[in-house]
Amino acid sequence: MKRPGIGGHGYGHATVPLTTGTYPAIIAITHNGHGHFVVDALDAELRSDSQLVYTDGPFTCRALVNADTDRPVHALRVQADGPWQIDAVSVTAALPFTGSVRCPASEVLRYEGGPAIATLRHEGDPRADDGGYFLVDTFTVDGHGFLDELANYVGPWQGEVPLPGPCLIHARSDGPWSISVPSSPRK
Repeated sequence: MKRPGIGGHGYGHATVPLTTGTYPAIIAITHNGHGHFVVDALDAELRSDSQLVYTDGPFTCRALVNADTDRPVHALRVQADGPWQIDAVSVTAALPFTGSVRCPASEVLRYEGGPAIATLRHEGDPRADDGGYFLVDTFTVDGHGFLDELANYVGPWQGEVPLPGPCLIHARSDGPWSISVPSSPRK
């Protein structure tokens, strides 16, 4: 298996090749500027395939790439007004999730329990006129396949969703969000 291996930093706009091949990886993204910050995942033709970050000001998050096998990422396009850093790590570095967690922005979690009903809550981004985006998808634990979409909303939102298990949870959010699963599964 090829090891994740992007590591870069810069100031302003840049395109950074993804050196993980088509293997799933977690991308750690940090922006220390005060203005607009965008990170797009680019396909083999260097076209934007999906947006990983769209926010303003200082921002830190983690995103999952190459877990959807028919949409490999070949590079990342960074648009920033200040300093930024991007690093790739293996999907084994996903944060373990066991009962309840609150995250400040996009994150990748590893859930090792069985199927359960999860409560998701998106607090919204107070800096965004529309309250910010919230998209939550699940993937196989090894990151090699999409399982289900749990949420796709703009603005503050809360709801219960079926959580497959075990799985990776990739939440894309520009504001705080949380997920919780009861300690004993519902029957």
